[in-house]
Amino acid sequence: MIHFFKKFRLGLLSQKSPAGRYFLYAIGEIILVVVGILIALAVNNWNSERKDQRLGEDLLVRIHRDLVQDTLMFRENISNNMILRVEIKELLVDLYKGVESKAEVQRMSATYDKALDQVFAPNDNTYRSILSSGNLGLIRNPELKEEIIDLYSDYDQAAALLSSINDWMLGVAIVVDTETDFIKFNEDMNDIYSTDEMLPDQDFAFLNNKEDPGFKILVRAISATAFNQKVRTAYYSELIGRCDKLLQLIDEELKETQN
Repeated sequence: MIHFFKKFRLGLLSQKSPAGRYFLYAIGEIILVVVGILIALAVNNWNSERKDQRLGEDLLVRIHRDLVQDTLMFRENISNNMILRVEIKELLVDLYKGVESKAEVQRMSATYDKALDQVFAPNDNTYRSILSSGNLGLIRNPELKEEIIDLYSDYDQAAALLSSINDWMLGVAIVVDTETDFIKFNEDMNDIYSTDEMLPDQDFAFLNNKEDPGFKILVRAISATAFNQKVRTAYYSELIGRCDKLLQLIDEELKETQN
């Protein structure tokens, strides 16, 4: 295009007076400069668009990786919770049958401790980073962007609910520790309560009296862990479905943009 304007300008210069030729020359120079600027802007915009597209694709790849890790973790948690639920049931059955030895109490304590130790910790660092940097707009597909926002909003809601359940369970566990000697039989306390004299049978005698307040408190605490486990499994199952749907959308978007 620039070559065309040069030829056009030279053609006019060959047909006009010196003043006219100078004027046309100046106009031609201005046109050349403007055309050059427009071409430079177009190239710059194209480069910027390409850069933003690559950044957007990179963000989708990172979110995809996080979601794969999340689904693996959720499935593992569900599997562990299925095993744990059986152990909780056996713990209650054994408790109601009666406890005969310190070793049996220690096994119960280990199961109870494992049921308490559950944390909801999805891989959301990439999404948090996108929000804080203001780069969410780099994901151009509006449907995909909405699905991403909705999923991580569900993550936040799940975290808030499960955290409140954990707080409730902590309150119940504190009562168990305050009203009974059950914590003395925890394996983490073995190095402290290291002799039989420190762990007499009378310390777990309440486990053999169904009317004892300590027995009822412990049953309530174990029931709380079962409730927590059930709620978490339900959330994990739902979130797996949401993650799988979003993973499919990301795969389709990346395939389309890379073709």
